[in-house]
Amino acid sequence: MLMGEGSFHMCRDAPCGHPAYAIHQALSRRKYVRERAPHITPAHRFEQEGRARRATQASPPHISPTPAPTIEDDLARRWYALPLGILLPLTNGEGCRLLFAGRPGGPQGPDIRDAVLRFACGGGVEQQGEHTVGDVEFHVRCSDWYAHGHHRDGRYNNVVLHVILVYDVAGPVLRQDGCAVAVCSLNDLAPMMFQEMVEKLWPCQCIMPVMSAEERVSLLEYAGMQRFEQKMQVLLAALRDARPYGPFSAYDVCLVPALAEALGYGRDRAFFRAAGTRLMGLVGAVPEPLGHTAEPSPLDAGRLRVLGELVERWRVEGAWEVMRRVILYPSSNPDNLRALFPGPGNARTDILICNVVLPFAGAVACLEDDRFLMERARQLYTGYSGLASNQVTRAMWRQR
Repeated sequence: MLMGEGSFHMCRDAPCGHPAYAIHQALSRRKYVRERAPHITPAHRFEQEGRARRATQASPPHISPTPAPTIEDDLARRWYALPLGILLPLTNGEGCRLLFAGRPGGPQGPDIRDAVLRFACGGGVEQQGEHTVGDVEFHVRCSDWYAHGHHRDGRYNNVVLHVILVYDVAGPVLRQDGCAVAVCSLNDLAPMMFQEMVEKLWPCQCIMPVMSAEERVSLLEYAGMQRFEQKMQVLLAALRDARPYGPFSAYDVCLVPALAEALGYGRDRAFFRAAGTRLMGLVGAVPEPLGHTAEPSPLDAGRLRVLGELVERWRVEGAWEVMRRVILYPSSNPDNLRALFPGPGNARTDILICNVVLPFAGAVACLEDDRFLMERARQLYTGYSGLASNQVTRAMWRQR
């Protein structure tokens, strides 16, 4: 099955033995432990070597001591043990409801990525349907936010919740972009909220072991085609409303922004889509980049440069007409489709093809009642090799 950016619910209710917690343990130690080697004299070195020899003789050489867990590790355990739907109290008297605990961050940047919360507005009334997706940072003390320099680091500009134990800051917690971050002290929650929880199994974890290999393949193929149909229907609805603009056909007015958005999957897709629309000359609001920094990251800058070059080329020859010819060519294969997108690399190009180009071909086939085009789009889609893994699919794999 072709997995993509939409599957985000994979680390729910993780207890301390959960892989997500184990990852966070390593993350926290790398992130918060800072040691400086003191000046060592020859006498000190001799003494240390003697201690090392004695320690080696006293214990088996294959056993290494396990690093002691940090308080931040315990914060991660308590965070993942929280039941979904709990209303977290904030230090400003409001609250936010935990809808998804997020996934562990990397060695640099926030501890938790892509958590889903619903904040209450003034008076403690929840904003129904208003979900906030952002990062979460753990600290023992609230003042650690400033002690660690996060208020000067643009990588923390997507943090929406600061989870602490001790609230020792009178003023607001500010990001580098000047926005305030909500603060939640886990000490304000009842201790029974953090009792050890039996790891819950997702339905697929219960079903897969009792299925045969053929049944599993059939189920995954069906799920993959469901994804294809869903994307095709979204693009078909956009096609029906599209109108030509300047040198771009109505098809390109729909297709190019979708391709631009796919270049930003896993990054800042709303900004990339707006950039694609603006490069075509269409009027539209450009959202503030998620990083809220003056310059894009090198990866984003490279993809934006590729997008600009592609739009200029499509301005002359038309994006959909070129892609249609390649799709309809009898001997077309993934390499022929990849050649349409020089620059992004095969992994990102495959994402563009499977998530946009082939579903768009299916949408056009529906609009024009072109059965042969529909057959070719589905044939290329089902015959496509699996996409490269991403942080979402890797997190799901660790839960198996």
